[in-house]
Amino acid sequence: MATVSRSIWLPLWAIVPAVLLVAQVHFTCGLVYSLDDPYIHLALARQILHGHYGINPGEFSAPSSSILWPFLLAPLADAHVGEFLPLAIDLVAVAISVWWMQRWLESYLPPWWALVATLVAAFALNLYGLALTGMENSLQVALAIIMAVSLATGRLRWPFWLSVVLLPFIRYEGLALSLPALLYLLFMAEHRAKAFVCGVLIVGGVCGFSLFLHSHGAGFLPASVLAKNGVRMMRELRGAGAVLDNIEHQAVFVGLAVLAALLLVRGGLPGAALLLVIVPTVLHLLFGKYGWFARYHIYFAAWISILFLAAYGRSGLARWVALNLVLIAAVAWGSVDPMIATLTTASGARNIADQQKQMAIIARDYLDEPVAVNDLGFVSFYARHYVLDLSGLASYEALRAQADPATDVWVPKLMEAHKVEQAMVFDSWLKRPPANWIRVATLTLPLPWVTVGGDQVAFYSAGPEAAARLRRALVGYRASSRQAAMMLQLAEP
Repeated sequence: MATVSRSIWLPLWAIVPAVLLVAQVHFTCGLVYSLDDPYIHLALARQILHGHYGINPGEFSAPSSSILWPFLLAPLADAHVGEFLPLAIDLVAVAISVWWMQRWLESYLPPWWALVATLVAAFALNLYGLALTGMENSLQVALAIIMAVSLATGRLRWPFWLSVVLLPFIRYEGLALSLPALLYLLFMAEHRAKAFVCGVLIVGGVCGFSLFLHSHGAGFLPASVLAKNGVRMMRELRGAGAVLDNIEHQAVFVGLAVLAALLLVRGGLPGAALLLVIVPTVLHLLFGKYGWFARYHIYFAAWISILFLAAYGRSGLARWVALNLVLIAAVAWGSVDPMIATLTTASGARNIADQQKQMAIIARDYLDEPVAVNDLGFVSFYARHYVLDLSGLASYEALRAQADPATDVWVPKLMEAHKVEQAMVFDSWLKRPPANWIRVATLTLPLPWVTVGGDQVAFYSAGPEAAARLRRALVGYRASSRQAAMMLQLAEP
């Protein structure tokens, strides 16, 4: 009985590093996420709770890269604990991921060795670091792992079907896994009905959300998707250069995909090779991305790794020790960036606390008036007034203007239209500062810089009176702490 109990709970030891990482972040800077993006979702969730979809009350916008994620956060959006709901969900997702990986690996290894392999895989996939980003990627990866393990073992139970349907609603990249997998299962009589129903739910739900966005004049995709992939994404595929760049950064996992496909064909499963490996890989390279603190490609790396290992284990090649060592070395090399992301998570959280949170505190507690920003996040979460998002996530007007390098023309027009006289932006983003802007101060982030768009945030005002108000606010902020006085430098009046 004790052995059974140990076997049941053994996989959960693999979440201990995630708990330790949470503690490290807490003692480094308080419980702040390592990216600014989760605060956009939290701000959106608060509006959803009050019956509005957008960042600013009364102004429709689609800043979330996920259909479902902000709705999961909405029930507790007005509660203080709501700020930590993304972390709670992500930790549960990590627990689910390591449990499924451990159980699957136990079919090849003794339980304790399977635990070691699970710990290594979780570290290599940045599962621990992902939880502290506060984003939907942890849940995305968990669903991808459930699907991959289920397909690898042939046990397609309710967790598989639920994951297939949910994955595209957590992130759009899930379409690259769910739809080909369902197409593959349509050719199997015992799964055909379920696969058809799941496909209808996915296509109907995603198309329905796109029509919802379009009906509010915001295009067919969320602004975050368009901003990261280009507004022209709906009209043309990526150029060869972008695809080759994707292949270069993910060469190891693309190589594993090719090997997995060959092994599946060799094993008499050409349909699985095409629809479970080749098609998802091509779709990911065409429409997916790599990186940004090891978030975007992890679902793909987990999916391909599991399908490859399953095919590799059945092939009999695993008895070649030298080949095993080569593969382990290759995967380790391909996982360097995710492992670095895990190790620098605390530093990334400190960046957000020292820069984005300070901007939000200044806007809410000292300036207390509408502001324009090019990095939304924390400012929108703390805001009491209108926030003009110049990057376009919360403003479709700004998103459409992004292609125009004349920021000295369209930025002042937008600010005037929304009665905004203060701006907090990265100079590197602002191609041409408007002629009437007055630089009031600069907030400089201490080293190391890990997860921010720039190390300096410039504070501008649209006129002398606005500049005087901003200066008074920033003088008050500088007096609030020694760190504030060190980071914020006022310009000469």
